[in-house]
Amino acid sequence: MKSLYLLLVFLFFSLCSCSITTNPCSNINEKELKETLKVDFDSIVEKNEIKGINLCQIVIQRSGGFNIFYAYPDGKTFVFGDIYQNGIFLSKATLEKLHEKVFKNFQAEIDKAVVFSYKPEGANKYVYMITDPDCPFCEKAKGEVKKWADLRKVEVKVILFPLESLHPQAKDKAIRAVCSGMKYDEYLNSKWTGQLCSDGAKKIQDTIALMKKININGTPSFISFNGKRIVGFSPEGLDSITN
Repeated sequence: MKSLYLLLVFLFFSLCSCSITTNPCSNINEKELKETLKVDFDSIVEKNEIKGINLCQIVIQRSGGFNIFYAYPDGKTFVFGDIYQNGIFLSKATLEKLHEKVFKNFQAEIDKAVVFSYKPEGANKYVYMITDPDCPFCEKAKGEVKKWADLRKVEVKVILFPLESLHPQAKDKAIRAVCSGMKYDEYLNSKWTGQLCSDGAKKIQDTIALMKKININGTPSFISFNGKRIVGFSPEGLDSITN
């Protein structure tokens, strides 16, 4: 009886060991991947086996964002682009999950970055609008965002994210908005008035650092209450992340 027990224990651990070592994605490592691709990146975030097609989905973090591609288990042959399986696009679905995870991890900081908001009567959902005071696309979109918010009954929480390399004056405008207690109507009318202050400077600097952490590098960007996001404005795009 004791011998049978020991045999069963041995078989159990053997099976466990086998299930771990036979993962076809486990042999792909960061150093070899960089050498093969001749591309530098921060880290491998995930290595997921795609069942049934002998491929590994590789997620890397690079230049403040996520890149997704596919590799054969040898780590030498790659497939770039999305893969459609069981009714879903795998890269898109994975990216959405990653963004949702990032949102959950940083939601408290994201809330602190909000400068002002617009809440239509009856709103029970919200979306963060990340905008640059001197971004022409943001300026064109802001009125349309309000119309969409009124129609869909969604609160718009505005985060000011000046892209200093593109718009040198935007940071001071953002700081003035914080220091003056800017309201949404003043934002719609581009009233970037008021004085600079240390509290405003800190809030905007913290926001710039936060955007890097959550992989936002363009404006306008929108993050929904559920962590889904889009870059650029369209009513259909906002519908897709808030429904």
